[in-house]
Amino acid sequence: MKKMMMLAFTLVLGINAMAQEVKLPAPDKKVSTTLFEALQNRKSVRDFTAKELTEAQLSNLLWATIGVNREDGRMVAPTAMNRQEVSVYVATKDGTCLYNPKSHSLTVVSKEDIRPALTGQQKSVANAPIFLVIVSDASKFGNGNGYAELDAGYVSQNICLAAAAMGLGTVPRAMMDREAVKKALNLGERQLVVLNHPVGYPNE
Repeated sequence: MKKMMMLAFTLVLGINAMAQEVKLPAPDKKVSTTLFEALQNRKSVRDFTAKELTEAQLSNLLWATIGVNREDGRMVAPTAMNRQEVSVYVATKDGTCLYNPKSHSLTVVSKEDIRPALTGQQKSVANAPIFLVIVSDASKFGNGNGYAELDAGYVSQNICLAAAAMGLGTVPRAMMDREAVKKALNLGERQLVVLNHPVGYPNE
């Protein structure tokens, strides 16, 4: 079953049709780890095995990161004035997708493997099967950046705790080639590439 789910995810990122929205399986939200156990287990991991995540694992991880948890469309991560200006992109060797919280789906945005631009000089993280890229759209706050970077921090913390709860490793990173990432993702001038998170199984 896991092989079948991973095959389906690979086909999504094979990018047969650009801008196609592909639904993820519903998150089961059944993790036996408590919040305090996740806090106890949270640590920065910078060395990963090449083992892939299943589609089900990715579904749970993305929902915990910035998914919708109420019928009014509000999300698990708070944002100032409910601007919901934070987006999360999933980068793999096969390309990059945008996570759509309201439909719990992925939209392919690039065929390019942008992980080298995300890795930068810290080569130890290069084996991570996925990188989650946190982008804040400052234009939703008018002329200033508002709380865009602060709100991105809430999302980053969710990634850290979700990974710990799922037996995965991650580390929040600001090191990356932001201009290359912005170009690859076709981001606007006011869209800030704030952080990236390699996620995978710790190489221990």
